[in-house]
Amino acid sequence: MHGEARSTELVSHVDCKSLAAAPRATPGYGFASDALATAQRALAMKQILFIAPYPEMCDTIAAVLHRYPRRDEIAYRVAVVPVDSVDDVPIELCDAIVARGYSARRLKRERPEVPVIEIEVAGYDVITSIQECLERFHSRSIAFVGFYGAFNGIRRFEGMFDCRINVYIPRDVNDLDNVLRQVRADGCDAVIGGYSAHARALLHGFNSIGLRSGEEAVGLALEEAVRSVEIIRQERIRAETYRIITQSVKNGIVYVDANGFIQVDNSVARSLAHCDLEARRLEEVFPFMTESFRSSLLEGRPITRELRRIDGTMVSLDCTPVVVEGRSGGVVITFRDVVPEPRRDDISTKKIHERRLVARHEFGDIVHRSDTVAEAIEVARSYARRSANLLIMGETGTGKELFAQSIHNDSVRRNGPFVAVNCATLPESLLESELFGYVEGAFTGTARGGKIGLFELAHNGTLFLDEISELPIGVQGKLLRVLQEQEVRRIGADRVIPVNVRVISATNTDLRDLVARGLFRRDLLYRLDVLSMWLPPLRDRGNDAAVLFAHFLNRDCVRDDMPVPRVDDAALEVLHGREFPGNVRELSNIAERVCALRRDPGRVTREDMERALRPESARRPSVGWSGDTTSPPHPLPDRFAEIRDDADRQATLQALAATKGHRAAAARLLGIDRSTLWRRLRKYHSA
Repeated sequence: MHGEARSTELVSHVDCKSLAAAPRATPGYGFASDALATAQRALAMKQILFIAPYPEMCDTIAAVLHRYPRRDEIAYRVAVVPVDSVDDVPIELCDAIVARGYSARRLKRERPEVPVIEIEVAGYDVITSIQECLERFHSRSIAFVGFYGAFNGIRRFEGMFDCRINVYIPRDVNDLDNVLRQVRADGCDAVIGGYSAHARALLHGFNSIGLRSGEEAVGLALEEAVRSVEIIRQERIRAETYRIITQSVKNGIVYVDANGFIQVDNSVARSLAHCDLEARRLEEVFPFMTESFRSSLLEGRPITRELRRIDGTMVSLDCTPVVVEGRSGGVVITFRDVVPEPRRDDISTKKIHERRLVARHEFGDIVHRSDTVAEAIEVARSYARRSANLLIMGETGTGKELFAQSIHNDSVRRNGPFVAVNCATLPESLLESELFGYVEGAFTGTARGGKIGLFELAHNGTLFLDEISELPIGVQGKLLRVLQEQEVRRIGADRVIPVNVRVISATNTDLRDLVARGLFRRDLLYRLDVLSMWLPPLRDRGNDAAVLFAHFLNRDCVRDDMPVPRVDDAALEVLHGREFPGNVRELSNIAERVCALRRDPGRVTREDMERALRPESARRPSVGWSGDTTSPPHPLPDRFAEIRDDADRQATLQALAATKGHRAAAARLLGIDRSTLWRRLRKYHSA
């Protein structure tokens, strides 16, 4: 036996055997069917290569396969080779390799493209080897030498036999000589090991037994090999099916893992990128998809019909997160070109500025020193990085549009249009056509060629809906559909137009109270209130009133080419403690009046401030309410209403005369909105 083992190490050969049954003819089918069945069976065969370190193992393998219940599914080869020659065995046509010891470990390292199943050391094989060693050599101290992980548990057999058992695991085959010298130094008188260890131990003069793998260990390895081949084939079928699907669809497809790398793509995606995409970062090849990808990944929710412009082409993209056990492992992004609406007004950067669809303000324009405003700015900056709809709440005059413009200018939409509309200034019929547009002939008096709506004007930008609480209930449902579908239908049109718009709404009214009263749709509120923030009133902003007053006074004086006066401390004391129901807008109006009414061009006195705060023309009968003077919450007695209307008329006419008919300046002087002034003029038939 020892001679055979040593000679086999010098000669490598491949013994090919097959237990596949011969193809049998199927009744009722011709030759073509038989040939097809034969070809299908051949393709289904599992090609398994056994690496045997000694010739006797061939018989063990044959015996195991003979009793294997699925032997007709297996075609196998046995290569009897020593460890040093295992790299020379051709493995191109096999589905799996079964080997043991160092051969298995070396193949796993050198040939990772093929699954390698290691024949583990069975307990029965260990016991048989120890018994043979004791019977042949009467050993008192046995050394197990080999590359098997199972050797770590062999010491447990020591109590079963009257001998000492040591375990030695060399780093590799070249370390065997060093290990065997240590075995001799430790006083072991026999060695049990695999083929390489056994052969080397004989050269060192040891009594040695070669550890043989029995049918139990080979059978377990065969079962694992068959299972591995089936799993790999199923995975290959799934991968090929997925590849065919992704390559055959007309839409672009990429799968991006959680680290932002593209792992799967198709030809449509590659043609858009003009390069190979696998293992490339999404932000490098498709930067316009990055924001949507991150939102879908972090929030674990689908994003549909996001519109982006790339190289002059409008692209609609959908993001679907791959969620496993509650965690997003990546995102599948599909995208396609959007055929433009023939009558759609393509708004270039030049047209945006010509139409004044720009946001003029940035966060640096927000004058403040208080921590409350600094915190609001920090929240707004965070929201600027998102694309979700935003609801800004706050009292009248707290700067809601200023924040909306700043958010737009700090977002990825900064180069797109900023379109603002006050929902309280337009009647329902006009508001609907303004928001959604109309086609020519939709109703009497339509413009030639129709009209583009505000949603289309705001495409790839931001639509600011001020005083959203005043939106008529009939328009709310149509707005809800636009927000849900990201597409608009012009009045009278028979087709929809995709839009990519972020909606920022503003309100000084509790919308949830309106929902409870049936004046505002709950589902629309949820669409608008994805992100939300509250702007603090001026009375909660510490010393910001004095800082803002100085800012407005300087602005007005520079605008009117007048020297900027010094403000007495006594004048500033008048501001302290004032409630400012109109907040920053009211304070701006006060600064305007101070600039116009001060007696000394070089200073603002306490008397100047008091006159600006309580001008004679602004005196009204006190009826126990405050707010917009044109729309009290409860009807007033007729006598007071007449007095109020006359006072409003006189104050309005005086303001227009003082500003030489400049309506915006007159509104600032009166401390009211331009929309309020417009309603007054219409009421007095003076518009």
